[in-house]
Amino acid sequence: MAANTGTAEARGAVPVPWVGAAFATLTALVGLGVTVALWGEIPQTVPSGKVGLDGEPTMTPRWLFASAVPGVVLLLVAVVTVGARVGSGFQRALRLPVFWSRRSAGWLLDLHLALLSGFLLAVHVVILYSESGRDLPLGPDRLVALIMAAFLVGLGLLVPVVRTREGRDTPATRWWRRARWPVGGGVAAVGALTGAVGLLAPGAQWAAVAPMLLLPVILLGCAVPFLGDQSWRGPEEPA
Repeated sequence: MAANTGTAEARGAVPVPWVGAAFATLTALVGLGVTVALWGEIPQTVPSGKVGLDGEPTMTPRWLFASAVPGVVLLLVAVVTVGARVGSGFQRALRLPVFWSRRSAGWLLDLHLALLSGFLLAVHVVILYSESGRDLPLGPDRLVALIMAAFLVGLGLLVPVVRTREGRDTPATRWWRRARWPVGGGVAAVGALTGAVGLLAPGAQWAAVAPMLLLPVILLGCAVPFLGDQSWRGPEEPA
């Protein structure tokens, strides 16, 4: 068993995220259940948030509005599960170097799929409740901002899960070992800022500005290893 595991590690095989796929499928079914429960209270057409050429808001049919998120989640499950197999095949066929740990890659796919599907389900429920006229504890814009904040914080916590493969010691792997915590912490901090702005700002729409900081924060996190001690940039050490 150990030999097989080592071979899979060396070949870069990424496990299919069956746990995350099962959880995401469950969230899609829950979303469909909420859709069925509120179907009679949702208007026949719902504003899409866009304006047509005539200056009038465009409308979305109820069936599309109410089923879009569960459909996206199921599509996401299919893409990720198939992509894990196809990606591993390309990795082996092209003999590309493998830097990540098989176990951490599996955990990352499972947790990311679960986190993203949970985020989409929460947004789906808020939007359906809002359009059906049901009471919400906060305005829908503020609730979506808080959901986005929770998603970004969770995403930031997932970044350090990506670990390099044992026995692989190159400047690239040493760089990532030093960068993954600053990158993850930066993403989580942007999430916390998004939540604070969405909750405290006069208009919840300002929370949409905070995620624009993600790219510069990630780049700064990637640059952290280049500050201070640079011994990690030395030649590859033997395994």
